[in-house]
Amino acid sequence: MSRTMFKSARAIIALGLIGGVSLAAIVGWVTGFFGSIASTVAGLWNDFMGWINSPLGWEHLLAGAGVLFVPVIVLILIFAIADG
Repeated sequence: MSRTMFKSARAIIALGLIGGVSLAAIVGWVTGFFGSIASTVAGLWNDFMGWINSPLGWEHLLAGAGVLFVPVIVLILIFAIADG
């Protein structure tokens, strides 16, 4: 008997989760939440691509130095810890 109760409890929880997610999706769609998120992400993407396509400046040089500098620091720390 407890096994059938466990299965029906799982079904009730699954149906509740599906209903909750569906309701949240409908409310988000009706209120325009998803459209707002999409426009924000599109704006960030356009700004990022504009930054990538801009001429080489200090921002690019600092970003490149950071990309190279951080792994070197991590490797030095790993070697220092491994050596004791």
